[in-house]
Amino acid sequence: MIAPAAAAKKSTKKSTKTGKTVNTYEPDVEMTKEQLAAWRREARRVRNRESAAASRRKTKDRIEELEKEVDEYKTKYEAALQKLAQYEGEGGVGAAV
Repeated sequence: MIAPAAAAKKSTKKSTKTGKTVNTYEPDVEMTKEQLAAWRREARRVRNRESAAASRRKTKDRIEELEKEVDEYKTKYEAALQKLAQYEGEGGVGAAV
């Protein structure tokens, strides 16, 4: 199979169906229709693999960020509980005079 990254040029053009700009990937060498179809399929697999890896990395980073946030809230919660217990121990909160 021909390596898609080795001989490719990326360009943009407008789609005739949707009118949106789309990326096109064309090989730099002449190929038969079957070779071109295989080359495009392989190029699409490579792009999809890279995109999936980026998506997984982004999800992992977000999870780590949220876990840190949870740890911060747990710390604040524990501090609030300790302060509350201290106030209750002193008789400062709700104590009858």
